[in-house]
Amino acid sequence: MTTEQRKLIHYWIFLGIVLTIGTLISLSDIENKQLAILLLTIPVVIVSIFQDFTYYKGYGANAERIGEFVEKHPLVKYWLVFFCLLILPFMVYAMATTDDDFLQGYLYFLSFILLIGPVAVVSELERFRSMGNNV
Repeated sequence: MTTEQRKLIHYWIFLGIVLTIGTLISLSDIENKQLAILLLTIPVVIVSIFQDFTYYKGYGANAERIGEFVEKHPLVKYWLVFFCLLILPFMVYAMATTDDDFLQGYLYFLSFILLIGPVAVVSELERFRSMGNNV
């Protein structure tokens, strides 16, 4: 494993921990949620200052546009079509018909993760593999 791959894995772990803590704060019953989430952003800002984000322009190892990236990965394309045609309409209907604010927020978050998540995961895995090929 190269040092670039290690840096990328450390960044993934850091973001995973921050997202987990942010989710736990959002779901908890603490009084000052806004203050807790604001304090959680401080380490993100500090790490972001030292992170080189020029590598994150575009998707995949070649910094492609999203359309080109999805066309290059047929499983991602099929997932997006399947999700948008068969799953997302039911989630939107459930969000529109329920009066439970928690369920609406949960479905909104879940629909966003299911739509964007596979694209981001495949893109990051492709970047990780390309860092190993540069040795």
